[in-house]
Amino acid sequence: MLWIANILLGMLFVLLAVYYIYFTPPWNFPSTIPTIPFYVSFLPFFTKCDQEKIYSTYLQKPMEKHGAVKIYFGGRWNILLSHPKYLATIFKKEQTYAKSGNHLKVSKSVIAAYTGENVISAHGKIWRVFRNTMTLGLTQYDEKIFFTNATLFSDMIKSKLTEKEMLKPSMDSTLTLIASTGQETAVQKKQKCMDFQKTANDDSSKTLDMLGCNAEQTNCKSGTVAMTDPIQRLALANISEAALGLDFGTLGNGDPELHLQLKLVKSQIFQPLYLTFPFLDNLPIPSRVKARKDVAKFRETLLAKVTSSLMNNFEYEQTNFASSSLIKAERNQQITKDQLVNNLVIILVAGHENPQLLLTSLFFLFGKHPCWQKKIRKEVQESDKSFNSIEKLPLLTAFIYETIRMYPPLSQIINRCTVKKTALDHNIVVPKGAYVGYNVYGTGRNGKVWERPAVFDPYRWGHSIDEITDNWRHCKQDCTMAAFHGGNRACLGEKLALAEVKITFVEMLSKFEWRISPNWRERMTPAGPLCPAGLELCFQTLDPL
Repeated sequence: MLWIANILLGMLFVLLAVYYIYFTPPWNFPSTIPTIPFYVSFLPFFTKCDQEKIYSTYLQKPMEKHGAVKIYFGGRWNILLSHPKYLATIFKKEQTYAKSGNHLKVSKSVIAAYTGENVISAHGKIWRVFRNTMTLGLTQYDEKIFFTNATLFSDMIKSKLTEKEMLKPSMDSTLTLIASTGQETAVQKKQKCMDFQKTANDDSSKTLDMLGCNAEQTNCKSGTVAMTDPIQRLALANISEAALGLDFGTLGNGDPELHLQLKLVKSQIFQPLYLTFPFLDNLPIPSRVKARKDVAKFRETLLAKVTSSLMNNFEYEQTNFASSSLIKAERNQQITKDQLVNNLVIILVAGHENPQLLLTSLFFLFGKHPCWQKKIRKEVQESDKSFNSIEKLPLLTAFIYETIRMYPPLSQIINRCTVKKTALDHNIVVPKGAYVGYNVYGTGRNGKVWERPAVFDPYRWGHSIDEITDNWRHCKQDCTMAAFHGGNRACLGEKLALAEVKITFVEMLSKFEWRISPNWRERMTPAGPLCPAGLELCFQTLDPL
């Protein structure tokens, strides 16, 4: 019986070890900040909770009270910050809170194989080489690319709409659209709409109002569009042409190979279970083995395209794209071939994904706030639609900034590791080797930082373009707005991303009006990137002026 007792003791020891490693933070983590329950990070895998629900339920109160918490994510315990003064500290002390991306944090994971060591994740001398190499190509670009692609995108949306006779907006906002059939006259359609309005309950009235209200007969295109795929195509076209100097054909007909591969890879990487427990990627799980192979294939496809389009014909010698500069650096042996591919991948991945998320949230909020859509459409129509004019549109600019505050594309970032024991303030001492990150969503929703943080109010940024721009700059400096990071590691692509977003919505607001589809249930993505999940919109074309 002794051997049974030994086995039981051994099992107990293993369970205690697992509990200590996974369920409790390291003993040297600061005891002055609260611990978020271990299971919170992988709730999306087992429940239908989205990021907003998880934050409001488990993180909001401790985050607002303490400005920092201990949280389990990415296979380890981390210190997560949200108070602006703590964010300012880690941005300022970049050498102490050193960047340590997935290639170091979870070196054998699929996500590490996806992007490797790059300009976002690297630290020290090699990061400076990457940044110096890529700065020109990411900050100087031809905005005509975005105008062309915005037109192609609006044509794509229009092609997805069905031809039908509609009732044109001319009544009160409470008068709503009812789909017509047969050969009804305009009078009959109007009467049908009014009869329905008399008998509709509150919920159905809201549904009809979302579809839009029409009274006059006209030939327009209208219908519901699933937005995820079209927006990704647009964002991929913009970054590949503006920063890589390549056209992957994502806004044309068909499904280009790179686009198909990228969609496949993204569907496999951003899964809460594997983001929370990256060690599972090392097990012979068939789906993870396949994910690793798909990542390798995507990287090979991208390099092959760059090789055939830029390297083999020496096109890179005559251009200043970020890709061209990277190729020159590799040829001059400043970076390795693997580092070249890593940075090409991160330009394409981060350069399309963050604008894609922001575009999706903007479409959502324009659909949710038709009064703002109407105001900004009027502002757009009164402008000359040149790039200089677009940059200075106050309402559009404020609307974008407010969207970023409420729905930052990357809601949570944990990619810094302390190189020595340090202190965030007199009350929070951080040990050497601790991973530290920040919850940008939490900063934007903090009632101690923002007045009425849950209210969508673009006017909080100001009314004139100078006031709005100054407030944006000030909020970045004091870290109340950290969506584009800060300090020496501020995002190189901010200007490019904001330019493509503004140009896209000038085009879309000129051509369409839209509302949220009544069939779509409002829900944010469950983990990782933040935006409305599977957004569907009801579009209607506008008569040309």
